[in-house]
Amino acid sequence: MNQTTRQDLLVQLQHLRTEAKEISRLYAANLQRDIVQLIDFLNEKPGGDAKNSRGANPLFLQMKQTLDGINLKPEKGRRKDLRRIEQAVRSMRKVAFSEKKAG
Repeated sequence: MNQTTRQDLLVQLQHLRTEAKEISRLYAANLQRDIVQLIDFLNEKPGGDAKNSRGANPLFLQMKQTLDGINLKPEKGRRKDLRRIEQAVRSMRKVAFSEKKAG
């Protein structure tokens, strides 16, 4: 019974590893898609006076403040860095695309 349990665990862990890889791949692809949508949004939107921060689009300033507020250490491979990126992207998308609907 012990050998059977061990084999079952090995099979389940291999399956879990495969599932984790697929979930990670899809998560990263979705996050990158959202970032590309923000880039496209910014490229389509007039920015106001780039030389004068008072003339800058307040939407851009809010989005920049969001990005300036995240501290990442990619070399550590921390899941909390992914969470911070996701939260920043979600926040910027909310601002950008709710503003787009209103405007």
